[in-house]
Amino acid sequence: MALLRNCPTLRRGSVRAIPFALALLGTALWADSAHATGFSTARFGAEHGNPVTPNATAIYYNPASLAETTGYNIFVDGSLALRSASWLHDADPGDSSVAGANTGSASLFNAVAAPMIGASAKFGDFAIGAGFYVPFGGQASWNKNDAFENNPDYAGPVDGVQRWHTISGAIQSMYFSLGAAYKLPFGLSIGLSGNLIRSSASTLRARNLDGSNTLAMEGRSLLDVSGLQASFGAGLMYEAMKDKLWFGASYQARPNINGQVKLDGTLRNNFSGTMTEDAVTLHQGLPDVIRLGARFKPTDYLELRLFGDLTRWSAMKSQCIALEGETCEVNEDGSPAEGSTPLANLPRNWSDGFGIRAGLSYWPTETAELFSGIGYDSNVVPDETLEPTLTDFHDVSVAIGGRFALGKHLALAASYTHFFYVQRDTTGLSTLAEQASPSRAPDSGGVYSQTLGVFNVNLNVAF
Repeated sequence: MALLRNCPTLRRGSVRAIPFALALLGTALWADSAHATGFSTARFGAEHGNPVTPNATAIYYNPASLAETTGYNIFVDGSLALRSASWLHDADPGDSSVAGANTGSASLFNAVAAPMIGASAKFGDFAIGAGFYVPFGGQASWNKNDAFENNPDYAGPVDGVQRWHTISGAIQSMYFSLGAAYKLPFGLSIGLSGNLIRSSASTLRARNLDGSNTLAMEGRSLLDVSGLQASFGAGLMYEAMKDKLWFGASYQARPNINGQVKLDGTLRNNFSGTMTEDAVTLHQGLPDVIRLGARFKPTDYLELRLFGDLTRWSAMKSQCIALEGETCEVNEDGSPAEGSTPLANLPRNWSDGFGIRAGLSYWPTETAELFSGIGYDSNVVPDETLEPTLTDFHDVSVAIGGRFALGKHLALAASYTHFFYVQRDTTGLSTLAEQASPSRAPDSGGVYSQTLGVFNVNLNVAF
């Protein structure tokens, strides 16, 4: 809330906030810099976080893999992501004539950490597991436009040319999961898990009542919402050749099963120095995930892995904000549907995305494992609706790391993964400015670039 309260008052009739706030998920670091498609960020376990590796991360990637674990295990994992991104926006017919106010380059360099804690226990052919993790979420803050620092005429542009889409914010979906698995006599394991999900988001952005980016009426809006959802996971694991070859498949259902997520909270605005606050609901769709994988160990010192996922981001049609208890529907042109009164709507129209990854492990000694991997993730965000709030790219990633036994009960792993993103140029392709109110937003065409590095460390304690 302090973000909105502490904003200085704009001068000469411009405003510091507006009663027309936009959707959340925008400003998340890992939303923008997803490790997979869309804003999926599940990289806990690093190269050993997949549907065929038996450790506590199986509670999410494939609960059937719990049946391949041994004994009792506590797994603690942490990832640190370092992201650099930029957006270059050339002048659009609707842009202000004030040089540099709405055109030019915006950039950020952010760091964010994410934890994962899991546990598993094996009793004969039966296993159970539990975990806490954040497969979606992050935070971001864009750099200031120093050219407008303490500007006596235009205070708004100091927040950067991207401010009409995002200034700063945070989002996270925290999963609390319980799972169980059973291994049948002929090598097939089955697993199920249940998830309690707490999603929350806060985002600050510039906005005008008519959806334009004119400076005279520039304002700010702060959205702060949260909610609880539930979902389930299911999986199969088949040991085709004893201690040598495994195949895995899993399914993570959409939050609330149907994927329709509602987050309740407040929308705070400051219009010409007048503060308002409304109880609102954010409406959006989130995906389900299908995973497949194989693991082959031809010798005691070599293992090969191949796995991938299909994430059905076509569930993300839009992000719509309405007063709490009211419907939030829009027509194809972005105007309110009959009987609906949305305050704001962000067209998304995403497509399904996929990722594929290959990796290997080599054991130079019984207590040391060296591993590496290479992967590809597809883009799910169309040129027409791409904007700095939620970006996506085609990317290739490479990883290298090691896992080492520290005595009989401890194993420590560390790795680094670098993501190489294909630059996108959507100049002249954005359709956001063509939408009818309340879906209209300033043109978001431009050149999008980013790079991301992720450090991962995890510790497994076995009993």
